[in-house]
Amino acid sequence: GKNVVHYTFELSEVAVGKRYDSNIVRVPSNEVIKNKEEIMKFYEENKLGRLMIKNYATRSASVNTIRNHLEKLKMKGFMPSLVIIDYADIMRSTKSYDSLRHELMLIYEELRQLSCDFNVPIWTASQSNRSGSGQDVVGLENMSEAYGKAMVSDVVLTISRKPEEKASGFARIFVAKNRAGRDGLIFPVKIDTAMSTFKVLSDEEALEFQPKENLKKAWNDFKKDKRDVIG
Repeated sequence: GKNVVHYTFELSEVAVGKRYDSNIVRVPSNEVIKNKEEIMKFYEENKLGRLMIKNYATRSASVNTIRNHLEKLKMKGFMPSLVIIDYADIMRSTKSYDSLRHELMLIYEELRQLSCDFNVPIWTASQSNRSGSGQDVVGLENMSEAYGKAMVSDVVLTISRKPEEKASGFARIFVAKNRAGRDGLIFPVKIDTAMSTFKVLSDEEALEFQPKENLKKAWNDFKKDKRDVIG
């Protein structure tokens, strides 16, 4: 029942729309087109909020661009409950600096101000640096280019998964920062990229997706049993 505006700077509006259809109707993204009638029927039978998807070329849109578009939507009577920006790191800064990190810091500061001015939460994404790619848990120190991005943000969630975990869909979500609540929490999750869904796993379920931990435990149990036999 919420109204959402999704700004995309990489994918087309059609590609993003397919992901929403896939997630909401629970149809794999590569089967959205052939299930068009089923999807249309679902939307007709269910009362949902409105979704606006707007595409801008990479590095072409600044925070002022987003502000102007939101003002136009407001004049037309459309007020979003949530704004999604995919993603802030490839927006254009309103000022030029010699250092990229200063431009990124400014973008995040302006997005926060935009959020306050329209009284609407803004979610965006950022990539980790090279050292974060092999970490079990990605922290604030692994945010690429500008640590200041984390300082501006109210909530920071990180998603980490090693190369060997991608095939199984296993990952970890870490609450790296939460200005108004608890942080430092880690949630093992299963990611279904076909339908853009996340499922929080129980401890028992998480063990099934950690082959290295299972092998280590099996080896330790084997050594323990061997010692018991010798003893």
